[in-house]
Amino acid sequence: MAVKANPMPCPATRRDGQPCRGIANKSGFCMAHDPTLTEERREAARLGGKGKARIARLGKLVPPRLMSVYDALEEALGQVHDGQLDPRIAQAMSSLASAMVKVLTSGELEERVRRLEERQPSNNGRRRPR
Repeated sequence: MAVKANPMPCPATRRDGQPCRGIANKSGFCMAHDPTLTEERREAARLGGKGKARIARLGKLVPPRLMSVYDALEEALGQVHDGQLDPRIAQAMSSLASAMVKVLTSGELEERVRRLEERQPSNNGRRRPR
């Protein structure tokens, strides 16, 4: 199979008005500008966008066991805004949620330290240098 030394550039123009720097395929256009691939590009963009949704990002940042706490706080925020919930109650909810996060975080940190210490080679009873 021979490889072309000078591949043909895509003849299309980018949105910013500059010439496309892509390499043309059999259709004469690059993958991004090939009119026969419009549906495939839309589907790829749709699927790619799912991972960027607010909920998807939140799910990656917040441990699953804290999602219900987040949901309750989000609902409380809306209720305070609508005048259905006393702001002092929402403040108490927020303080309790913050304490829960601190307890979970310290527990997870202690677990990680314990696992790291277990992986360390034995010092034959000697203290570790500080």
